[in-house]
Amino acid sequence: MDVLLVFMVFATLVPFFFARRKRWFLVVLQSALALGMWDYFLSHFTPITVLNAPTSIIAFYGSLLITNVAIIYIMISYFKQLERSRRVPFLRSEVNNNSK
Repeated sequence: MDVLLVFMVFATLVPFFFARRKRWFLVVLQSALALGMWDYFLSHFTPITVLNAPTSIIAFYGSLLITNVAIIYIMISYFKQLERSRRVPFLRSEVNNNSK
């Protein structure tokens, strides 16, 4: 249950990540799916129902799927940035040692 809530919170924040990278289609899609995801969650675990849409189960799993894609995208960009930041000091120290 805790992992599910972490994914749901992250799924709610994913549209901001896509907006920073100017992926507007994914921003709109993930925002709509996140709304359906929270509706499905609230309707099953609390007496609160906002939309009461029968397609909210599709929105629930679709939102989690796009969130997993975003997590992979974030990890790839993080490791690329980490590799670039490690390469630069190594090259600078190599240049300084050769110039002496």
